[in-house]
Amino acid sequence: MNVNDWPALPVAEWAPTKRSLHLYAQMLGKLRLALAPHQPNFVYTALQLTPRGLGTVAMPYGIRSVQATIDVFESLLLLESSDGRQARITLSGARTVAQVFSELHAGLDKLGIEVTLSPIPQEIPDLTPLDRDERPAVFEPLDAQRWLAVLTAANAVFDRWRSHFFGRTGLQLWWGAFDLALLLFSGKHVDPPANRGYLLKYDLDAEMLNAGFYPGDAGSEAYFYGYIYPQPAAGATIAIAPAQASWSTALGEWVLPYEAVRTADDPEDALVAFLDAIYALCGSEAGWDLARYRYARPPLRRARPV
Repeated sequence: MNVNDWPALPVAEWAPTKRSLHLYAQMLGKLRLALAPHQPNFVYTALQLTPRGLGTVAMPYGIRSVQATIDVFESLLLLESSDGRQARITLSGARTVAQVFSELHAGLDKLGIEVTLSPIPQEIPDLTPLDRDERPAVFEPLDAQRWLAVLTAANAVFDRWRSHFFGRTGLQLWWGAFDLALLLFSGKHVDPPANRGYLLKYDLDAEMLNAGFYPGDAGSEAYFYGYIYPQPAAGATIAIAPAQASWSTALGEWVLPYEAVRTADDPEDALVAFLDAIYALCGSEAGWDLARYRYARPPLRRARPV
C-alpha cells in the first residue's frame, strides 16, 4: 500500500478491538470530565489524537498536572504526572475492561491523584458498568493502528481546512460516540433543543457547523458527517458535493461514506468538497456572514541570511 493511501476500515474486521478501544477512551474521557476546567459546549471533556494514539492532554491537579494517553503501538495506557511519576497499564493479552478500569484507579492512586470516575458508559447501548465488565477485551494493535491512520488522515484535512476561519474552532475526539469532530462556532448564542437533557442543553447553545468522522457500528460502515445548528429549514432538501454525499433523515445530518472518500482519485479533495459544500450553506441557508469569518494567513517571514 502506498504511504499516502487511506486504509480500509470495515467494521466487521475490527469490531472487537473497536469495542475495547472505545471503552478505554471512555475511561480517559471520564478522567478529563473530572479534572479539566469547564469550557463552553463541553469541549473540555474531549480527547485529542496523538501520533501514537489518543489522550487527554495535561490537566491541572493542584499545582501539578496529569495526563493519560493510549499508545496503540505499545498497547499501553500511560498515566504521567508533572512531578515525573508514571503508571503503565497494559492493554494486550488476557484482559477485561474491569481489570483495566481497576488498574487505572490504582495508577491514579500511585500518582497521588484522588478522583472518582463514574463506571457507567455513555452514549452506547451496552451500559454494563466498566468495573463489572468481565468479558474478554480484545485489543489487536494492528486494528487500532489502522483506525489511528484513518483518523490521522482525516484530522490533517480538517486542520488544514479550518485555517481559513477567523473564529473559534476545535478538533475533538468525542469519547461518547467515538467520533472525530471539527467544530466552527459563529459566536452567536442560540436556544438549545427543548427537552433533550443536560448534555445537549449546554452543548447545543451556540450556532455552529459540526463535521466529523464516525468509524461505524453494527448498523453502518464508517462515514463522514456534517450538520449546521440550528438546522436551516431547507437544508435537508439540498444536494451537496461530492455526488456520494446525501442527507440522512435518521441522523439529521449530511453523510459521506468513508469508502467514497478512501477510493476517490484524491481523498482530500473529496473530503474538502464535502466541507466546502456544508460551509457554503452556512452562508446561503443559515445566514452567516461568511466574509466576516474569512482569515488570510500572514505572509511567512523569510529567514535572515546566515
